[in-house]
Amino acid sequence: MKIVVVEDSAVIRKHLITLLETVEGVEVAGEAESEQAALALIPDTQPDLVVLDIRLSPGNGLNVLRELRASGDATEILVVTNLMHEQYRKLSMRLGANGFYDKTYGIETMLNRIQSGCTGWSQKRQCN
Repeated sequence: MKIVVVEDSAVIRKHLITLLETVEGVEVAGEAESEQAALALIPDTQPDLVVLDIRLSPGNGLNVLRELRASGDATEILVVTNLMHEQYRKLSMRLGANGFYDKTYGIETMLNRIQSGCTGWSQKRQCN
């Protein structure tokens, strides 16, 4: 499974990549730190999954999500953020995110979802 990581913090981005690469069958196909870079990278790499932060520098992940869905891109997108306000979760889901995770406490849950095949790229299992 090809994954693109979109995160403005180089330290967090590298940490996410390291964690994702522990999942069997995962290949990190690219990384971006800004809205513009993400919108160029994702169509070029055609990943199965995007791990997307809301805060980017410059720009924001909600704009990336909005633009991808407006263009018809159906790539699985999992939002990871420290902005755990309910309004951000609702907006992310309304814009077409497939999941919403807290960077501090939810990364393990996200990794388990990917590892178990509970993502849009795999319809083998029924997932909650």
